Amino acid sequence: MTGQKGSGLEDWKDSESPSAHCDFSGVRCDEEYRVISLNVSFVPLFGVIAREIGLLDKLVNLTIAADNLTGMIPVEVGNLASLRLFNISNNAFNGNFPGEIFRGMSQLEVLDTYNNNFTGPLPIEIVDLKNLRHLSFGGNYFTGQIPERYTEIQSLVYLGLNGIGLTGKSPAFLARLKNLEEMYVGYFNSYVGGVPPEFGTLSKLRVLDMGSCNLTGEIPVSLGNLKHLDTLYLQMNHLTGLLPPELSSLISLKFLDVSINELTGEIPASFFALQNITLINLFKNNFHGRIPSFIGDLPYLEVLQVWENNFTFELPQNLGSNGKLQKLDVSFNHLTGFIPRHLCKGGKLDTVIHMFKVAMMCVVDNSSDRPTMREVVHVLTNPPSSRPKPTNLLDPQPKGP
Repeated sequence: MTGQKGSGLEDWKDSESPSAHCDFSGVRCDEEYRVISLNVSFVPLFGVIAREIGLLDKLVNLTIAADNLTGMIPVEVGNLASLRLFNISNNAFNGNFPGEIFRGMSQLEVLDTYNNNFTGPLPIEIVDLKNLRHLSFGGNYFTGQIPERYTEIQSLVYLGLNGIGLTGKSPAFLARLKNLEEMYVGYFNSYVGGVPPEFGTLSKLRVLDMGSCNLTGEIPVSLGNLKHLDTLYLQMNHLTGLLPPELSSLISLKFLDVSINELTGEIPASFFALQNITLINLFKNNFHGRIPSFIGDLPYLEVLQVWENNFTFELPQNLGSNGKLQKLDVSFNHLTGFIPRHLCKGGKLDTVIHMFKVAMMCVVDNSSDRPTMREVVHVLTNPPSSRPKPTNLLDPQPKGP
């Protein structure tokens, strides 16, 4: 590994002092001047990991993330028997991942290889890492299936297998990992089957991300058992059926994204219980009926995107009343009525512009002077040269003194 001038490693200089290296940036030593931590993340390095890395046999933390490093992982890394944290994320390492180097790392707790160029099957040897809590192989080019033996790593809290091109049956067996809190297994993986109902038994789960992984079938009602879940991402799949009312039991839920599926039905009335929700993405489905009024009462809602569905009737007139709403898109539905007055107050013009993809202005609180949904649709569907210019919609004339 070599650093450029200005890389932040200017103090890495030759010295006759036996402890000089302990003062280098990113280096920590024990009382006998042996290196126990090497953390040089976000440094513009280049080259490969030298085989001499294996001489640092007291190393506990090896973090060389986002350093532009390339090549293969040398087998000498296997000599680092004291290692607890191994983070090589966001580099350009390649080749098959050398799982055999971990056989002697019984103390390893964090293994992060996110966003490299590793290929081949996922390594099976890591099942012997009984203290492993954080495992991330995401953002690589692995092939094949998730090894079922990964369920032997009962210490896992974080599992990141997203975006690596995995295939096979939907991994219901991962429900055996009872200590999981975060599971990312979507994005460019392609499973056969749906969201495993067994995942509803993962009582500690906070994040379930299965976006864009070819899922079919319905959303299992068992997910409503996940009382600690704050993030549910199921977007860009082929899910059908209704939004289960049972999801209203997810009282910790902050982020719900089921966009770009084939879901139908109405927004369940029981969803008023989602009092911590921040983001609701339902766009590009087949939902219908009203956008329920309780949506406007959700105290922390910042993003509501329901475009390209079949919603009808008026927008809830309390929409935006929580003072938090920043992003709203209800276009390509069949809505009528007036723009909610709360979107015309308190600097919400950006929200309105984004919402309808058109510059509009709400100048007074009187409903007769606020734009109707019909006017908005007219503005959207007529070219600027041919459409009339409603008083409140486009380029309002400045008021006089």
